[in-house]
Amino acid sequence: MNLESKYKRLYKKVLKELGIATPLHSDCGVLCGEKCCSGTEDDGMLLFPGEEYLYQGRDWCRVKDTNIVLSDGYIVKLLVCRGKCPRDERPLSCRIFPLTPYINEFGRVDFRLDPRSFGICPVSRNPDEYPVEDDFIESLYKAFPPLLKDEKAVEFIEILSEQYDEAMEVFEKFIIG
Repeated sequence: MNLESKYKRLYKKVLKELGIATPLHSDCGVLCGEKCCSGTEDDGMLLFPGEEYLYQGRDWCRVKDTNIVLSDGYIVKLLVCRGKCPRDERPLSCRIFPLTPYINEFGRVDFRLDPRSFGICPVSRNPDEYPVEDDFIESLYKAFPPLLKDEKAVEFIEILSEQYDEAMEVFEKFIIG
């Protein structure tokens, strides 16, 4: 099996397990005017390693390189939408937003509010008013195990975890001191 086939199968499996679960039972984009779906030509969502194969030849988006490079030289990709995307074709990062996977101190993956969401997402800014649905969290824990068998995906999540820690350090400096 070639790399493209391997990753297409992997992400189809993960996305199928995740299903239609969303952070809220309603369309959270209504709350913020779809802020996470709007931006400039250079704004987008990071793709998990190999996920770019699902978006080749799509006219509603483009895939570009980032400056994030894994240890084997793989360059992490960014998916940039051209307006609206077909909701059922959203990449994994979009589907789990405003959460991000995080490798905790026990080496296990959990899910935390993505610091990049704090400025735009009502779910992040007002978690008491808009709590993330428990069934959404459960679906994440069911969907992610196949990804955790892929070395590139694990390294990518480690990088996301480091970025999370760095962002939270900055926030804590402003909040505490």
